[in-house]
Amino acid sequence: MAGDKVRKGFLFYVLMLLLFVVAIFFILVVIMVFNPGMNLLGLKYFSQMRDYRVVEVMPDGQNVEYINLSNATDIVVDGNLINFEIMRDQNIEHTTIEIENYQTGFAQTGQNTQFSYSVEYSVQENSRALLSINVTNAEGFLYFNNNCYVRILIPKDETINVTNSLSVSTDGGSIVLGGGQALLNEEDSYFNFRNVNLHTDSGTILFGQFLDTTFSQLSINNENGTFRTSKDIVLDNNAVLNISGKSGNFEFANITENGYAWINYNLASGNFSAANISCDIDLRTTNSIIDIQNLKGDLQANDLVNKMDGANLTIGQVTGVISLPFANNSNITISDASQAEIFINSNNSQINIDKLAAGSWLETKQGAINVSLADTSGNINLVSETANINIDGNIEMQNMLFVSSVSGSVTLNYSPQASFTVSFYDSQGQVRNNIQAEGYEDIFTNPLFVNGGGAQNSISTDGAISLRRL
Repeated sequence: MAGDKVRKGFLFYVLMLLLFVVAIFFILVVIMVFNPGMNLLGLKYFSQMRDYRVVEVMPDGQNVEYINLSNATDIVVDGNLINFEIMRDQNIEHTTIEIENYQTGFAQTGQNTQFSYSVEYSVQENSRALLSINVTNAEGFLYFNNNCYVRILIPKDETINVTNSLSVSTDGGSIVLGGGQALLNEEDSYFNFRNVNLHTDSGTILFGQFLDTTFSQLSINNENGTFRTSKDIVLDNNAVLNISGKSGNFEFANITENGYAWINYNLASGNFSAANISCDIDLRTTNSIIDIQNLKGDLQANDLVNKMDGANLTIGQVTGVISLPFANNSNITISDASQAEIFINSNNSQINIDKLAAGSWLETKQGAINVSLADTSGNINLVSETANINIDGNIEMQNMLFVSSVSGSVTLNYSPQASFTVSFYDSQGQVRNNIQAEGYEDIFTNPLFVNGGGAQNSISTDGAISLRRL
């Protein structure tokens, strides 16, 4: 009994000590909250809540000027934690920079908790104007509120120079171009920047309905965030669309070219989707997910350094050339390749091509090759080591089909009306006779003349070979 009393008494004093420590901690927190900037125990509380509006600037320190985007202007916006937007506003007379800062939280003693900004506008030697907006937000390790908004508001009647450029960089904020509500005359709501460069680490980039999305150059670097637009992107002649990031998500509608343009795709493991693309694509990726409904152009992933590995590529219809010499450990699906040439080399991939046309070469060591043939004539090569190869022939069977495997099984499904000739060999090139040929069990020959023969085809493997009628 005495031991229980001692134990209860000890626990009581321990609890009282803990409550005392907690009470002291909350008292210190209250002191810091009511005295922002005070350092206690290596910590300090900060609170930044202010609004700023910049209409007039003094580029030479004396003469006041209004920001005029009708002049050829380079706009550069930089901030560590900002949400940026550019939009029309029918309630202003001159272009206005609006900054709203709402930040509260705790920081370590050595961190900078001061908010600062600068807006500079000047005409350069090349007669182009430069509008520079720089924002520095408070540093902290615990934020209760962490919102900073930077907006460029453009009057409804101000013409935007088509040669203007826009560059925006933020660590973790969002970027919105052309959002907001329509003005009284909706046509006055639109504006355009032909040269655009956007970067965010983890925010969202949106192209709103009032942005004219015709570009001479467009670069979107979204490391881990999202880009989204429902508007068609139009690339001028010789324009480049640069897409880059680590694991960002990119959602496009249609991407078309006005002349010749191309896409530089440099995304490690993110997602990319588009409805229709009519330009070439230079693909640098490892294991991203790519979904394109319709591609009119060439797609290549010929980078020897950053080899394509673990990607998921899905394309609906292709008109052009697909070149994937390092498509290792990937899943590749093309629904209509009747107007395309496909070249794929892989160590281990699932390759599914419908309406495969002549002039194509598909090769993988392991995995599987599943194809249906288009109504074309010419050479098609299907090569594997252990991967199974499954082929659905067309009615004409005018292709020169060369199928080669070491030990994978080969299945050729053909139309009852097809006329072709096929020869069978093992992996060493020796003639084989142990073949399953539906409808020719009693009259099997090697080569086999199906419906009188026709285009020459050959199948070589040590694995099972089977011909089946569709």
